[in-house]
Amino acid sequence: MFKINIVFFTSLFFLFSCYSKAQTENKAVKTEVHSTDKGSFSFNTNKADCITLPFGYSDISKRITVDSALSAIQDENKLKELNALQFEKSIKKDLVSLPEEYDVFLPFSNSVNEKYDRIKIASDFLCYGDYSLYFMAVYNTVRYAQPFIEKMYLVSTKEGKLIDMKRIYLNHQGEMGFASHTLFNIDKNYIISLQDYEFTEDPFTLNPLQQYQILPSGKFAGYYDHDGPYKNNEEQGLVKNHHKEGKWIETKPNGSMDWQKYPEFTDSYTYLEAEYKNGLPVGKWKFYKLQQKYSEETGEPILNTRKKGKLIYTEIYREGALEKREIH
Repeated sequence: MFKINIVFFTSLFFLFSCYSKAQTENKAVKTEVHSTDKGSFSFNTNKADCITLPFGYSDISKRITVDSALSAIQDENKLKELNALQFEKSIKKDLVSLPEEYDVFLPFSNSVNEKYDRIKIASDFLCYGDYSLYFMAVYNTVRYAQPFIEKMYLVSTKEGKLIDMKRIYLNHQGEMGFASHTLFNIDKNYIISLQDYEFTEDPFTLNPLQQYQILPSGKFAGYYDHDGPYKNNEEQGLVKNHHKEGKWIETKPNGSMDWQKYPEFTDSYTYLEAEYKNGLPVGKWKFYKLQQKYSEETGEPILNTRKKGKLIYTEIYREGALEKREIH
């Protein structure tokens, strides 16, 4: 199951291709091409602004309790480091469709920072061979008097052309005290580690650590410490050279399915038969409705009851790029 938000990736693709005349690989999703008459856009290429690794939250694997997670999330020194990346170049918010837009209810219906530039690219970046990796921040400009970085993406480019991107940071303050956070670390070998935290009425959920690596193609792929057969509660398959290879079965929440448009699929989980080559999606992916039972006490899915249901849709990939999606 691919990890990149389709609408956002496609919109950003058109944005940068209009600015730089770049022709890049992209997922085949219809979108509107925005006007670029508001000025030109170019990436910073000054090697003196390349940051030194490691960078981020180096001990996120040890932050496994509420108190330890909160101390990392609220660490003022780390927040200063993020802001010190020099987010100076703005992207107009009407030129890009943002993923994970959060509804803002009364009494927060009006932005208190309407003139604040919401999306910015940092001047400091990562140098990676022929590639440059830029930090893009999405600021929360509503509900709070002082805008802050709510989401951060790492954008992979080569010669000014957009190759791939991945969200690496999240600081979302929800309603009723609920919150979602992602902390990241990029080590000296360019291995990206992401740790998700959910603060709900439970009151705390620690999701498994996820790791990614930048491939020679400039794309991001899941990274695994050990080769050979792999299996956890959500996926199983073969790991080769630290990446997914061949056929995989994945039973995960599916954020790409419009459940309001297709209400017959009432469960956000799908049963996916996927295929990878060198860590990238290839061939035909089949998404089925995941049939499963839930615990009456906790409401959590009972893993040993999971099985494949009705086929929902298929996707065709070539070298990691989505070429076609067909709803069944």
